[in-house]
Amino acid sequence: MIGVAHEAGKLNDLRAILGNDIAVKAYRDGTRPFPDGAIIARLAWEYVSSAENDAVFGQAQSFVPGSPTNVQFSVKDSKKFADTGGWGYGQFEGGKPNRSEVLMNTCAPCHAAVSSTNDFVFTRYAP
Repeated sequence: MIGVAHEAGKLNDLRAILGNDIAVKAYRDGTRPFPDGAIIARLAWEYVSSAENDAVFGQAQSFVPGSPTNVQFSVKDSKKFADTGGWGYGQFEGGKPNRSEVLMNTCAPCHAAVSSTNDFVFTRYAP
């Protein structure tokens, strides 16, 4: 586990960010850029209110994961993905890969907006 997040706005989801041993070690050690072989996965669910939990608390305050939306992967290979900052991207929806070229062409430009000192990765480590 690298971290969790709530993305507001039009995405409005809950996310769990996971990494393989290489990625987690790089996070713990503060190694940037991430070494080749690092894999970061983001699992996302709809962000929904829990009427059941709110009834216990006596007010609207509890939010839980709803239906899954997608799973995204970032794979570090500085040679294979040299044109995209060393990262390759993929997305799965409903358990199947989304091979939309239009979608895949949005990944690297969005990540390029993140500081290169964090190797174009959004997520910060939550120890």
